[in-house]
Amino acid sequence: MTVEIAFWLAALVVGYAYIGYPLVLALMARWGTPPRRALTPRPRLSVVVAAYNEAGVIEAKIRSALEQSYPADRLEVIVVSDGSSDGTDERVRGFADRRVRLVRQEPRAGKSLALNRGVSVATGDLLIFTDANALFGPDSLARLAAGFHDPRVGLVSGQGLYAAGDAEAPRAVGNGYVRYEAFIKSRESLLGFVASADGAIYALRREIYRDLGPAEVNDLLHPIQAALDGYSSRFDGHAFTMEPPSPGSGSEFRRHVRIIAQGFTLLATWLPRLVAARRWRATWMLVSHRLLRWVSAPCLAVALGANAWLAVGEPFYRLTLAGQAAFYGLALLGLLAERAALPLGKLAVPYYFCVVSAAGVGGFVRYLRGGGEAVWTPRGEASMKDRAA
Repeated sequence: MTVEIAFWLAALVVGYAYIGYPLVLALMARWGTPPRRALTPRPRLSVVVAAYNEAGVIEAKIRSALEQSYPADRLEVIVVSDGSSDGTDERVRGFADRRVRLVRQEPRAGKSLALNRGVSVATGDLLIFTDANALFGPDSLARLAAGFHDPRVGLVSGQGLYAAGDAEAPRAVGNGYVRYEAFIKSRESLLGFVASADGAIYALRREIYRDLGPAEVNDLLHPIQAALDGYSSRFDGHAFTMEPPSPGSGSEFRRHVRIIAQGFTLLATWLPRLVAARRWRATWMLVSHRLLRWVSAPCLAVALGANAWLAVGEPFYRLTLAGQAAFYGLALLGLLAERAALPLGKLAVPYYFCVVSAAGVGGFVRYLRGGGEAVWTPRGEASMKDRAA
């Protein structure tokens, strides 16, 4: 009986995190509040980009911001170079447009402190946070700004999409995951809270911003701070960026380990504050959307082990064990296909699901060892290091 309870509890946690929670949201969102938008008046926007050795992409990034359909006199782009040594600074200085500003952070101190520096010189009413390799889609900044027509809104998140490239499987999985996340965030948005903005593109009211700690994840923390200040968060899927896909599962695993470690560190501090402030909806969403996903790997291990025990003499549990074995078998084939440089195709879904789930364990271990890292490596540079290794 104990083993059976363990199996069903573990299965329910994973099933609720990935299926049950979205369904509950979809039901509750029917009684949510639709967003109010207007294109005028146009608030002043400060696009803040933290960059470390992004010489290959920073010019295109700046152009994608300057070419937006937004009044030129109400837009500025601030690039904070975090100790870059590859010519990033020279590329930024090459823009004659007075709306482009370069801030040098020396020595290198990480993304969060770079954002603090950028915000300290920003003049906009709204702060736009984005990644250096993520190019803005048409009208994306205007879409973000329009959401703040509602004075109750403190944050509006867009979504980061993956462009086509050589890594077709990561792109397909990435965009499939983006669609899944967009479904969830759009329903969360109707209920007034988004459990993590998209770090590639989101806007925040200037008055909400507080200086970040060195390892605090801005896109996870800012919806929490908005909720504590009495503001709601919104999601607009028509505001988007495009960026290259992850070069492979190894890079994706390390990225998720870093993010999850920072997430555990942040939630350990901020979840109690949400509870103390009686922000029950935000607390529920963060636990359901983030925390339960991060602990899915141990639950999956418990479900597999308990299922193997129960399968002895139980036809139903033999069937569920066969289903698990088939899923993990497909994931193993995905691993072998990647190692052999073969197309993953549909194998990418179970394989990358297992990779991301395993990253939850790695992230928790890193959290126990002292939390997340303050500095980061650009995706392209990381992939070069991976190949060299």
